[in-house]
Amino acid sequence: MQMSDAVEVVQVTGAGNANDKLKEGWTLLAVVPGANTEGKPHVAYVLGKAKAKVEQSNPLRDQFIEAGAFSPPKKD
Repeated sequence: MQMSDAVEVVQVTGAGNANDKLKEGWTLLAVVPGANTEGKPHVAYVLGKAKAKVEQSNPLRDQFIEAGAFSPPKKD
């Protein structure tokens, strides 16, 4: 995903927080230097979420599914 694809962006500190966001479906966009309110340096993780893909209508595919000739992929 590119930055331009993100519809929501968040910046977190700490690898644990970044990993939690990744598990929630966020994508790591950048790792940047930062500083806390006391000026102490730290690493910041910038994560983004893309707009959910809208499943397009496909009448022929729907007919195959209804006939039992095709099973659509399962979504996580």
